[in-house]
Amino acid sequence: MRIPVAVTVARRSRSARFAAVLAAVLLAAGCSGSPEEESSSPAAQGTTAEEPAASDGDDSAGDDSAGGASDEGGKTAAVVPQESYEVTPAPDGFVPPEPCTGEGAFYAELGGEANPGLPERGGESLTVSLESIEGDSAQLMAQVGDSPAREIGPITLGETVAVDLWTLSVTSVCADTEQVEFDLID
Repeated sequence: MRIPVAVTVARRSRSARFAAVLAAVLLAAGCSGSPEEESSSPAAQGTTAEEPAASDGDDSAGDDSAGGASDEGGKTAAVVPQESYEVTPAPDGFVPPEPCTGEGAFYAELGGEANPGLPERGGESLTVSLESIEGDSAQLMAQVGDSPAREIGPITLGETVAVDLWTLSVTSVCADTEQVEFDLID
C-alpha cells in the first residue's frame, strides 16, 4: 500500500505546484498597475463593478505635472500643439498689384470654406477656410481629411503655402468683400 500513498502524495505535489504556478501567473497579470491604481480599484474600495466609486471629478490627484504626459493608464492626455503651415514669401522682385484683384480659381469668404471644393489627393481632402483679413493679409485655416485644422498665415498676394499634397498661391485679398482668392499649383 505504500505505492498508492506515494502516488497520491506525488499527485498532490504536482497539483500543488500547478496551482502555485497558476496563482503566480494570475497575480502577475493582475498586478501590472501602480500601487495608486490598486488602491483606487473598485475591489480595494469595497465596491463592485456595478457600483462605481464616488468621484469628485479630479483625476489629477497624485500627479505633480499640470496637464503633462502621464504613464498612469491614459488618465491625462498630453496636448500636442499644432504648428501653423509655413508661408513661403513671394519671389524676389515680385511687385504685388492692388490686393483685391478678383482673380483666382478658388475663393473663400469670411467664415466659409473654399469654393469650389479643392480636389482630393492621395485619398484625402483639403478644406480651406478664411478666418480673418487684416489689410492685405489673410488668416486662413487648413484641414486635411479628419485631422485638426491648422493655421495658415498671415498670407498675402504672391505668397504660397504647401499643405500636405497641395500648394496654394494667394491671388487676391479683398477686405471690402471679405473674400480671399487663390490658385492651386500642381
